[in-house]
Order: sequence, then structure tokens, then C-alpha cells
Amino acid sequence: MKVIFIHGMNQQHHSAASIRQRWLHILQKSIRQHQHDVRFSYLKRHIRIPFYGDLLSRYNVRNLLEAGTLMPKQWPSFPFRKPIQPQLPAPVPRPGWRKPTISSDLSKPSSSESMDFRQKFNYFTAISKNVALRDFALLLNYFPNLHRNLLQKFLIETYLYLDNPDFMKQVHERIARQLNGRQPCIVVAHSLGSVIAYNYLIQHPELNVQRFITLGAPLAFQVIQSHLPQPIVRPEAIKGDWINFYSTDDYLTAIPLTEPPFKFEPEIINHGIRTHIHRPHDITGYLLHPQVVEAILELLKNPA
Repeated sequence: MKVIFIHGMNQQHHSAASIRQRWLHILQKSIRQHQHDVRFSYLKRHIRIPFYGDLLSRYNVRNLLEAGTLMPKQWPSFPFRKPIQPQLPAPVPRPGWRKPTISSDLSKPSSSESMDFRQKFNYFTAISKNVALRDFALLLNYFPNLHRNLLQKFLIETYLYLDNPDFMKQVHERIARQLNGRQPCIVVAHSLGSVIAYNYLIQHPELNVQRFITLGAPLAFQVIQSHLPQPIVRPEAIKGDWINFYSTDDYLTAIPLTEPPFKFEPEIINHGIRTHIHRPHDITGYLLHPQVVEAILELLKNPA
């Protein structure tokens, strides 16, 4: 069974080979940590990562949004307050899905008591920034015009994909080389890749996706939804579960896919997790999480 990974934005500094090497390195570390070594060799043989990052360079543009783009350059010494911890939705049980026994919280240091003042300062600074950016992103969802303007200015790659048919066509051509036919497969998509994957699956109902896993998906934002085929429906290509992992620290994608238009049947299985506080949207924090690893490997019970 092929496992198709669709990457997100800001990967133009990679090549098809280097991004594959990086993601496999992260997965190998995560799989070994959770004692699934046997399945890694199978995954390595069957993994496919359609690369489209180089297409952005052809348009001579680059994304400008970083964690500090919308925040003050210098933070005061004492602005910190305890961040509000959102209530995570309970996992929705589905046949074939079992809750992993291993838990992990990548947002917390292994021993906060052993941290010195500088480490504690950096830790709480990162949390404060993430909370402020997350709340700002949630607020933007109520102002789609402003959100669209920021999308055009800061997230050029996202804007290109959503508004430029030629760019979209080229991205889809890259994906079609690996994701085609009726053979069963697993699709794992991160960030903008989840938007691309959803759009591609909608257009190809003949595909046989046994599990669709989205990581840090911005699909809950209205400005994203408005550029997708209407109405928003569950892609027919998804024959099994759709499992959505979102990080409560991730300022771009801290919203679960639980509200309309995502009231599908069968429902999307949403899991709120914690990623790295310094880079909450990065793929590393998602792929290292034990629940994500379990969701990817679960269907590979009998690797050949």
C-alpha cells in the first residue's frame, strides 16, 4: 500500500530528494522511539512525496509570513499570563481506530524545575506568542476580506494555489504522478498540502484512499473554503477514516474540523495535540507525535 505525503508551503529550499530524506529521518526517529522498527522498512519502500516547492521559484515570489511577522519585534519583560487552554473535543471512536497507549506533550520541557531563568523566559515567551497569534488567526476568520488581503501579501504560495489555475494545474500534475488508479493508499497532508489534497480528492472520486490524515490543516478558515469547490463535502475518494490532527499552539490551524460545513457522515475524527512551542506549525512536531505515527502505521499491520 502506497503512503502519499503532500507537503505544505515554504519548501522551495528543498528538492524532491531532500524533502523525502528529511521526512523519512523524522519518521524513522519517531517510529523507533515508539518501537515500530519493522514497519519503517515497509514505509520507506512505499512512501511517495510529490514535490511542488520548486514551482514557487518559477513565479519569483516567496512567502513572507513567519511567527514574528504580525507581532512586535521586541517583547516586554513581563507581559506573560497563563495561556488559556482550550477544551479539546473528545476523540470520536470509529471501527478500526484504537487510541494509542503512549502519550506525549512536545510543548512542555521534560523537567521545568531544572530550567534556568533564560530557559523559562524563552519558554513562556514562545507560549505567549503562540497564544497571541492563534487568537489573531481565529479573529481573522470573522473578517474574510482582511484575511484574503493578508493571504495575498504574506502567504503567496497559498494565494497562488487558490487563485491561479495554472499553478494549481501544475501542482496537481505532480500529485497525479504518484496518486492515481484504484489501488488502496494512505494520504497524509500537512498545512497547505491538506487544502491541496482535499481539492485533488474531490476531483478524483475514483481513487481508493483507505485513510486520509490531515496535519495542521487550515481548512476551517472561511477564506480557504470560499476558494474550494462548493458545497464542501466529504470526498468520495476517501473510503476509510479522515483523521485530522491540529495543534492548540499552532497559530495557523488551531481550529478543529467539527463545525459546518464539516459535519460529514462518517464524521472527521479530530485530535487536538501539542507540538513544539517554538515551531508549532512545523511538520516535525506533528510527525513526532505518537498518535500521528499510530494513525499512519495502523493500516500497515502486515508489511511485506
